[in-house]
Amino acid sequence: MKSFSCETERLLLRPLAEGDEAFFHAIYTDPEIMRFIGTPLTETQAAGRFRKIVRRQLEATAEGKYLVILVRETHKAIGICGTSDYDAKTGALEVGLVLTHEGRKQGFAREALAALVENVFLASRIQELCVRFSPENVAAQKLASSVGFLPCTSVPSDGRDSSRCYWSAQRQPQCPTRSFQ
Repeated sequence: MKSFSCETERLLLRPLAEGDEAFFHAIYTDPEIMRFIGTPLTETQAAGRFRKIVRRQLEATAEGKYLVILVRETHKAIGICGTSDYDAKTGALEVGLVLTHEGRKQGFAREALAALVENVFLASRIQELCVRFSPENVAAQKLASSVGFLPCTSVPSDGRDSSRCYWSAQRQPQCPTRSFQ
């Protein structure tokens, strides 16, 4: 799966590119934004992570695809979503998103996550997508549920924090596979 773009009624999702570094840093180094996601990155960590992500955008794998979420009407960047870890043992690909303060509480998270899920299933052969979130993040649970994710009874043993909630969504039988360029 190469990088892909998609549109929704109110959003544009496009691949993260070189010109997005300041936006990436602003999100991933902000303690409030990262509150339920993980430890905020230092500027050095953010720079290293950004370079790695940009390099991976054109690889054929479905793992490590990041999209900038833009408000369609204004083209203002309000978040980043994408794929991260692929569990070869279970065949599940992790997806997620993070929004700026301005992007929250407007339904953008649901719209972006639904578009991401649909397009990953369309652009790849992945059969299962998963999300992980902190048990304290009630908004993430509601978001995951609204897009069709369900709690998993077994948690992958990949050495990550098993105290996080792990939910998954399966490819629907009517969901064809097609390649995006």
